[in-house]
Amino acid sequence: MKCFHYHWWTDKVEEMEAWYRGIGFETRQRIGRANGEMREFNPPLEWEDFRQEDVRFRIIEMVQGRMNITFGQGKRDRFDHIGFLVDDLEHDKVLKNAALLGWRVDEGERRTFISTPWRFRVELQRRKEAVRSEAFPSIARLELNIDRPGRLSSLAELLGAEAEDKGETCLIRSDDWEIQLSRGKESSLESVEVRQREPLTATDPVGVLITSTI
Repeated sequence: MKCFHYHWWTDKVEEMEAWYRGIGFETRQRIGRANGEMREFNPPLEWEDFRQEDVRFRIIEMVQGRMNITFGQGKRDRFDHIGFLVDDLEHDKVLKNAALLGWRVDEGERRTFISTPWRFRVELQRRKEAVRSEAFPSIARLELNIDRPGRLSSLAELLGAEAEDKGETCLIRSDDWEIQLSRGKESSLESVEVRQREPLTATDPVGVLITSTI
């Protein structure tokens, strides 16, 4: 199981695309509604080619290495979900854990979403082509704020990972990634630590701090 993905709704979609392109990501697809119909505005199209159409983007997908970042048009910044690359066995095991926890599951042919009690979801992705490669960069650590009650270590139970629960914070560990959950004002993704050789410390347009580690 590899942590590979996060998704935001935001009114800053153009700024998000430009920012992530600036740190090496490639735009894979843009899908949005214009003149009452859903259409693709994928590269090699650039923003100046369709800006006059007032597109409301359902999704912009960007990839680099083993990372896949998506965002869609929203009225404000709202974190939606994190994603994991899984095989069939891992997928079925997580679904069994979700059933034991009583969490809602929306199972699809391409991907499955599990609703947590904290206003964000967990995506299980079985398509290897969702990422560009198994090489750098990759997600090493996520830090999330949680603003609702609920036992934080239950996320570890869902994912079959180890948990160090201190009440107000919980560190969830696997061999490949860590997730820190902390009580905060609003459920949101706060920071992402990325494995890559180039040093990086920067904040994206929705306020996520991106740092690097070797």
